[in-house]
Amino acid sequence: MSSVDPQRPDVVAFLGAASAALGIKLAAPKDVFNFGGGARDDPVLVDKLLHLAIAGKKTATTSFPIPEPLHWGVGDISVILDGRGIPGAVMRTVSMVECKFKDVAVDFALAEAEGDYEAYRQGHIEFYRKEDGHEITDESMVLCERFEVIYPKYG
Repeated sequence: MSSVDPQRPDVVAFLGAASAALGIKLAAPKDVFNFGGGARDDPVLVDKLLHLAIAGKKTATTSFPIPEPLHWGVGDISVILDGRGIPGAVMRTVSMVECKFKDVAVDFALAEAEGDYEAYRQGHIEFYRKEDGHEITDESMVLCERFEVIYPKYG
């Protein structure tokens, strides 16, 4: 789980706006995060990945190491932050599969919208080494999550 409090006032207000726009009461988010690591590292990349998700081009994300215990599941919602740490979209998890990194399906890797399969692999190896100091190997277990954006702030 990210370190961002789901009860942070701007997150609560954003979820309220999303609930009103969708005409349904959304549950509290199970996670509040951004794609591509912390905005402190590369806010341009974070914004790019958020906009790809809003456009429906990025529909998947990989987690490593897999959080224990897993605090979200299929049907749960999360708030995606932009490069400044401001809420930018609400997403709903539609599927989750745990597998070895070497067994990540090509269609899943492409759904991350970060290039071809080899770019997906290299990008994740470099990201986790830099972000967390973790070495991801072919035998490492990863969580492959597919999602849909149900409320975009932009677009």
